[in-house]
Amino acid sequence: MIKTICLTLLAIGCLNANAASDEIVLKNEEDLKWEKMLPDLGEDSPRFSILRVDPKTKATTLMIEFPKAIYIPKHTHKKSETHIILGGSHLFERDGKRFEVKENGYIYMPGKFVHEAWVPAGAKAVIILEDGWKVDWLKGGPTIHDLGKSSPPR
Repeated sequence: MIKTICLTLLAIGCLNANAASDEIVLKNEEDLKWEKMLPDLGEDSPRFSILRVDPKTKATTLMIEFPKAIYIPKHTHKKSETHIILGGSHLFERDGKRFEVKENGYIYMPGKFVHEAWVPAGAKAVIILEDGWKVDWLKGGPTIHDLGKSSPPR
């Protein structure tokens, strides 16, 4: 049942990003082309597969997996960001307020929403970025020093 829910959420995410076009995009697990988000981290790097880029708006739907726990430093996106959590969880923080999105959960964040995140090892999500696969880091992206940090410091 959980797999059905995840596949349904994935389909909704892909169709949502497809609103401006009448094309059908179908990708099964064997069709995914994985890339390292942070190549310097080697096998510890989160990896992503782009599912679809809208030809008009450049909105990007991607799947991302986290082999190791990692802290994602403060950043923003010009337009909205949506996460559908397929496995594990994500903990987001903005101005001291925390938002925990658990497995099979959903979060929508408007554009210019400055946030940081902690993601445990094994987490997996579908992310829809309305402005394309772009991140505006406030002080730089994750490094090897951010690995293993699955929760905020106390």
